[in-house]
Amino acid sequence: MNRKAITPVIATVLLLMMTVAAAGAAFFWMTTIQSRIQGQIGTQVSTTTTQTGTSLNMVSLICDADVTGDKINITMQNTGTSTIESGTAALTIIDEQDRVKKVTTTNLAGNLGQNQIITLEVSIGSSVMSQNDTYGIKITLPGGIEGTSDCKAQ
Repeated sequence: MNRKAITPVIATVLLLMMTVAAAGAAFFWMTTIQSRIQGQIGTQVSTTTTQTGTSLNMVSLICDADVTGDKINITMQNTGTSTIESGTAALTIIDEQDRVKKVTTTNLAGNLGQNQIITLEVSIGSSVMSQNDTYGIKITLPGGIEGTSDCKAQ
């Protein structure tokens, strides 16, 4: 007798092996996807926490266009939950046509704690601002924390 078919026992064993292999591949695939998504969410949470932990509110901004030298008084409050470290702060003055008029630096002498308010007086030189013109003021503090506001030169 010449048999060419697979016996039921061998067929059952082959089906079980294929099922186990498919389940293993699906498990490996799902754990890979899950770990990648978990990593991305962790990065997003970390970024969001950092952004909400460092927040700056421009309380008051006075632009003084004076013949002897233009000055800007910036009163700002740390509204975040993290301390803003002392260091060099950059100040950018932008005119009404969105052109950068001047970029200067100033020193943030001490740390700015949570809810603490400080006032910086920054001398920016002469003939940078004209009276009655409105300027956009952007300050970038150590750690990349930014605050922006507009002021009308007096």
